[in-house]
Amino acid sequence: MTQGLRRAAIALALALAACTSSTAPTPSGPEKVAITDKTAAELVAVMNAWETAIGKKDLTGFQATIDLTRAAFRRCQSETFDIASRQGFTPFEVKIAKVEPYLDTYARAYVGDDVNGYSRLYFRREGGKWIRSEPLDTELGGDQTKAIDGLQLSYYGIDNDVIDTYAAAGNAARAFLLTQAEGHTSTDQAFGLRIFPTRGAAGPNVACGVAGFHLDNVPSDPFIRLFSNALSFKAGLATVTETTASVMRHEGLHWLQDQFIPGISARLPFWLVEGWPDFVGQSRSVATKKNVVCNTPTPTYKQLEDGVLQTPETPPELPGQYYSFANTMVEYVYKIGGGANAYWDLMTAYKAGVDAKVNLPKVLGVTPEAFYSGWVGWAKQTYC
Repeated sequence: MTQGLRRAAIALALALAACTSSTAPTPSGPEKVAITDKTAAELVAVMNAWETAIGKKDLTGFQATIDLTRAAFRRCQSETFDIASRQGFTPFEVKIAKVEPYLDTYARAYVGDDVNGYSRLYFRREGGKWIRSEPLDTELGGDQTKAIDGLQLSYYGIDNDVIDTYAAAGNAARAFLLTQAEGHTSTDQAFGLRIFPTRGAAGPNVACGVAGFHLDNVPSDPFIRLFSNALSFKAGLATVTETTASVMRHEGLHWLQDQFIPGISARLPFWLVEGWPDFVGQSRSVATKKNVVCNTPTPTYKQLEDGVLQTPETPPELPGQYYSFANTMVEYVYKIGGGANAYWDLMTAYKAGVDAKVNLPKVLGVTPEAFYSGWVGWAKQTYC
């Protein structure tokens, strides 16, 4: 085509465009969604594709199922893919217990199964197809506060429909903490839940595997923080799962450590800080502990004192393994120390000084070396 003909063609195209009625403008903003009787099956198909891509280590296929525009969500999904690529992935039969609209751009589905429970997941449409996503911070309904039966609650409006369910579990955790504290410390301080419904709301500094935390050395702070990966519901959706309840107990026990001796977690070794809430709060299944104790390298006593050094190269699954080891170490403390009092006595000893060579003989009658070797032998015999 000559230059003159090209200019004429362009001019004609522009003229036609100007004269054409704009009955179908280019969409701007997110696609609107409608929930129909087919939506649940369509979302199951997305989850099946997500599982298939993970199982095949198909990064391109995996990314096609998730929202890459949500930075925190993308980061945690990528971590899930990376862990599965190293450790393998066992798919499950995905069920959706309920699906409902959220705003006019999301489908909110309760995804899971009757054994492990159902999590509230969000989906939106992009390019005419569903993808996994989560609402933006501006779409969470704003900060809300209330008290239910004395339990303080801080949450987002997006969770208005389930806050009573969370509160029932929180009050059960509070009753559990009162039982644990009896004879050791007062729990007159208020207690409550702060709930973050999305990874974006959790903030950029919260690791993807973190289910919750309590602010150390702030005994006046009533809240334990709970993140979306920790929140799931039993079949019927009327109560939270045991996994969610155990996270509330675990973080509540950290709160109780601070009620007993403010800031004590800064003086305790890692295995005592985390092992007690994990063991007493029943945060880890026997199967999980068995897999870690029997199939992964046992850290040294020094490593279990220090905990995992978090660097960009640290495998994301390693902290969870350390929790399993710490859990069984505290179980061993109960065994050789005569029960729960041994742990409270260890906390008191570590308040006075942080030398394990002094504190373990004083409370348990063994040196750190003897404790470590005894624990390793006992754990292998018990779990393997």
